[in-house]
Amino acid sequence: MPTITVGDLVGRRVVDRSGAVVGTVQDVVVRRTAPGIYEVTGLVAGRSALAGHWGYGGSLRPPTPLRGVLRWMRRHERHVRWEQVAAVEEGVVRVAVDAATLDRWWHGREPD
Repeated sequence: MPTITVGDLVGRRVVDRSGAVVGTVQDVVVRRTAPGIYEVTGLVAGRSALAGHWGYGGSLRPPTPLRGVLRWMRRHERHVRWEQVAAVEEGVVRVAVDAATLDRWWHGREPD
């Protein structure tokens, strides 16, 4: 596979194996494997990732009054594990599973 940058992925439409639209790539989840070395572990797909861009993507706990609002804002987000990506094509990311089987939260649990 050729080198792909985050900029190449963000904004691409994500479709499942049946061709149903999951959303667009809103964010890329990476893991640091060594100093200066990162690997992609997944994609956040959906309509918007505004809450995640504010820093409430998983490890940062929002203030209590905002939890419900941020959960509502993130209701369409789906996490695509990198192993589930079947192809990265011109303008589209194809996943090898049905949209209904995609995780809702990239870290395995609903944010607080």
